[in-house]
Amino acid sequence: MGRRVRGWVFGLAVWWLWMPLLAGLVWVVKHAVFGGFGQQDQSYRLWLRREFLPHGGLVDAAPLFWFWVAVGLCGTVWAVVYAVDETGVGFGGWRARIAVSVVVLALAGSLVRAGTGMWDDDKDAGRFYAAATILDVPAGGAGAPRSVLPVTERSRPGDGARCDLVGTSDVPACVKTASMPDFDFEARTASYAAATKALTDSAGLSSGIHLMGHSLHYLPGTAGGGAWTAVLDGSGEQPMEGVAVWDGRSNSVASCAFRGDHAFDRAFGGTGAVSLRNLLAERFPGLVYSEQDIWGYCDGPDPRTAQPVVVISVARQTAWKQRTVLAPAGVLVLRGSPNGKPDVTYRAQVDPGELPGAVYPASVVRSQIHEVQWLGGRGAKDDQGFGFAHTSAATNATNPGEFLLRSKADGHLYYVTPLVPRESSSQLVVAFAVLQADRAGGGLNDLHVYVRSDDAPAVNLDVLASRMVSYMAQQTSIAISAGQGGALQELVPFGRDMWRGFVDFNGQTQDYIDLSGDATVTPNLVSLTGPITPPGGQPQPQPSGRPTDRPTGPPTGEPASGCGADPNQLTTTQLAACVAELSKTLQGRVHD
Repeated sequence: MGRRVRGWVFGLAVWWLWMPLLAGLVWVVKHAVFGGFGQQDQSYRLWLRREFLPHGGLVDAAPLFWFWVAVGLCGTVWAVVYAVDETGVGFGGWRARIAVSVVVLALAGSLVRAGTGMWDDDKDAGRFYAAATILDVPAGGAGAPRSVLPVTERSRPGDGARCDLVGTSDVPACVKTASMPDFDFEARTASYAAATKALTDSAGLSSGIHLMGHSLHYLPGTAGGGAWTAVLDGSGEQPMEGVAVWDGRSNSVASCAFRGDHAFDRAFGGTGAVSLRNLLAERFPGLVYSEQDIWGYCDGPDPRTAQPVVVISVARQTAWKQRTVLAPAGVLVLRGSPNGKPDVTYRAQVDPGELPGAVYPASVVRSQIHEVQWLGGRGAKDDQGFGFAHTSAATNATNPGEFLLRSKADGHLYYVTPLVPRESSSQLVVAFAVLQADRAGGGLNDLHVYVRSDDAPAVNLDVLASRMVSYMAQQTSIAISAGQGGALQELVPFGRDMWRGFVDFNGQTQDYIDLSGDATVTPNLVSLTGPITPPGGQPQPQPSGRPTDRPTGPPTGEPASGCGADPNQLTTTQLAACVAELSKTLQGRVHD
């Protein structure tokens, strides 16, 4: 009898412990046998915590943990029944009944806990990000936009400071009666597609070097002097080379290199001892990042002699309810050193102006925008399709949002994203998501969703693109197409109800068109320095959209030329370029 009891106990222990023992064995193999591969170790530990014990203990354990408990209790029920039968005690005794009842109740409780955790898993993510979301509507009551009625119709008065209305669903919703302020964003001078083409074709001087596409980052400068940058990463045994910089206007790409006192012997794409990802995972096992959160800049006025710096906006896997969420956790700043070892500094708090680019993870911003759909509760999300989504307009297919722009009003950097209704075929821009990007630390930054009123002038990116194409055809002899693969590549908002479209020929931005959404402002077509090249054609000399060395009047004894010539003697294309130059100069004087 004693031997059978010991065998029963051993079998029950194996039934309960095989999964934890297997998990421990996998960790030993990853940590000890494959030591030095920090990414494997980090990802496995984060996965175990995310899927089983988010809080590190039994409190608010994840649904998968409770399923494991339920499986273990099922085996326990069978073992108890077997033991009672084998020992001859029977179920007539109170001890046997209590034992079976306790195990069955525990089994039911674990299944309930797992079920509720799974049911609320996606809503809990919405609850976390909703705490830092504000719906800014131009008017309340009957004047509230239809796109937010599922929230405003079921609300109560708020504190009047942060929130004028508070949603009554089980997901917190904050509504503020306020229109979108005039941030007066600085417009870009080149598109994302053109920057990708310019930096990819011209950057990297060594074999094994490639441009990290997702590290392409726009650094807004003062007075519109922004620049595009990208990390020149290594591969295999080749370390990182540096950072490439393009001003968006010239045909040349500059770069600052890791060399001399600023050498760098690692690379994101490196293998073995050259792997930067493994090094970061070993040093900072609690920090994670996405490809789009990596960017670089040259610390110095001249990129050829400046020190390259790589910045990673990081997040931390944070326990929340019965799951984990990603929350901003500061930045990692990477520099070179005389011995080539990466000089990595972790900064949990970053204030505006300390770094030239975004320090708040764009990947977290996208999650915050996605979870806006929960502000009206599960019913409004599922039954009424409440929420907002990125535009699917063809012109912005590769870059639909999270535009990093600098406000002339306060000098801060913001992520700006035009939004359309969720679960709708409409491409009308009904809201703008705006979040401050130059500050990190202390939790989530507030996401403001500025909702447009129903009677505001309709803004449809496809319609805007069509108007820009039409205006370009009227003012020049070149016909362009819009959308992915076309000449008109990207529409980016700036100013009050103003949009800029970029005209890319042969992979380079040659012109841009400024257009107002309500069609009340005369379009502004500006040709950048250099020839205009039709798709598949040869460069055609055109008047530059920037000041040149044209004479302001005819020299003695010589006929006038360029914009100083008789307008009747100019071609339609030349006259349009001169008018664009005059308009740009006039706008600059008015701004000054």
